Amino acid sequence: MSILPTQRFRTQHDEIGAIVGRIEAILMSPTGHTRAQEIRQAFSELSAKLRLHLALEDDVLYPRLARHEDTKVRDLAAKYQTEMGGIRQTYEDFLAQWVHSGKLVTEYPAFQTALKGVFAALKDRIHRENTQVYPLADVGA
Repeated sequence: MSILPTQRFRTQHDEIGAIVGRIEAILMSPTGHTRAQEIRQAFSELSAKLRLHLALEDDVLYPRLARHEDTKVRDLAAKYQTEMGGIRQTYEDFLAQWVHSGKLVTEYPAFQTALKGVFAALKDRIHRENTQVYPLADVGA
């Protein structure tokens, strides 16, 4: 069985999803509000994974798709790259506002609400890359 060209990206998505799941489990637990250090550590891991993943996509995947002969593929790649910049900034702003500032402790319910939006956008992005972008790259796009 051959390895898909996007296997590394897909594996990173799985790793990111596992960390997101850990954070969500902490937040759903009755003691979540007392586990700030554990939450911060998980966000540190998530941030490292995301930064590596995004750098690889920016350096390898999207430039390759941007050179594709099919205009639709090039347009899709450009759209996703631009869109990810917005998601990246939203995530960085979230970290600054909630995780690094300590508000995740002092305003825990609001932190949970804000996090749901960030994670929903991230999960949607991962799903769309897995189902729309990576299949194009896997067939030689």
